[in-house]
Formats: sequence, C-alpha cells, structure tokens
Amino acid sequence: MTQSAAENTESNITEPALQAADEGTARLIPVSESIKYRRRAQQAEGRIQSFEQQLKELQDKLEASSRNLGLAEAQRDEASHQLLVAENRCLAERMLGGAGVVDIEAASLLLGKRVDFGQEIEAESLARRVEQLLLDKPYLRGGPVATLPPKTASARSPLNGLAQLTRAADRAVASGDRRDVAEYLRLRRQAARSARA
Repeated sequence: MTQSAAENTESNITEPALQAADEGTARLIPVSESIKYRRRAQQAEGRIQSFEQQLKELQDKLEASSRNLGLAEAQRDEASHQLLVAENRCLAERMLGGAGVVDIEAASLLLGKRVDFGQEIEAESLARRVEQLLLDKPYLRGGPVATLPPKTASARSPLNGLAQLTRAADRAVASGDRRDVAEYLRLRRQAARSARA
C-alpha cells in the first residue's frame, strides 16, 4: 500500500475499538458509520425519553381520573343513601297521616328513634312500628278538641280602670319597685287604648 492510500484508510477508520472483550480482537469501524450509529442511538434515547414523559403524564391522568371516580362513587353512594332515607321517611309520614296522627312531624321524629330510616324497610314492618308508636303514645292521634270555658268576668268600667290606674301609680311611687312601675305603665297603655277606641 502506498503512503497516500494508507492515510486515506486511516482517516476513514477510527481508533481500534474492542468489539468483543472475550475474543481479544480489535475491529476498526469507519467514522461515518460510527456517526450514523451515534445519531440513531441519540434519536432512540430521545424517543425513549419522550415515551417515558408521555407514560408519566398518562399515569398522572389515570391517577386523577381514579381519584375523581372514587369521589363520584362516594357522592353517588351518599345520594342513594339520602334518597333511601327520604323515601322511607315519606312512607312513614303517609302511614302516620293515614292513621290519623295530628302532628305528623313530631310523630315522624319519635318514629325515627325507633326505626333506622337509612336501612331498607318493608312496608309491613314499618306499619307495625307505626301501630306500636300510636299504642305507646295515644296523644299523637287527634282526639276531641278541648274548648275554653266561657268568660265569667264582665268588662271593667272606665271608672274602675281609672281608680285602678291611680292605685298602681301610688304603689309605684311609694315602693319604687320595677314590677310596680311596669304594672302602672301597662295599665296606662290600656287606658290610653280604650280612650282612643
């Protein structure tokens, strides 16, 4: 080989690289191929990093979606529980109204202490509980309405009112007690109203 051919060969060949350590042989790789391999390796590493970043973003989105799903399921469970309570309470109030209960709200609160409205309740079981409540507390049913007795006192005459006002004023001045003063002021307001009327 000539010297110029040897220089060309040396410029196209990299330093001896150990391809396989066990073989103990050195293999010369051209520089252009080495550059191509390095460029491909860098591109592959860049793609790997890009894919790892995309994977991380997708995992974060998946975790966020999982948390949102958990919250949504908890809200759904709470809403279904509240709906069950409302349905059971409504059924109980209908039964109480049908049984002739006067104050349904009070009876519903008393029944709520005996029955868990948050559980599934059969209509027959609830009806038995309503009957038992009405047996234990019969005052919840409407009974004969008590009437007030007729008035027995007659209306006071204005002179009687004036004399009473004078006595109250004298008592308030003499004692200085707040109750006596308040009584005097009350009687004075009554007298003023009756004078206007």
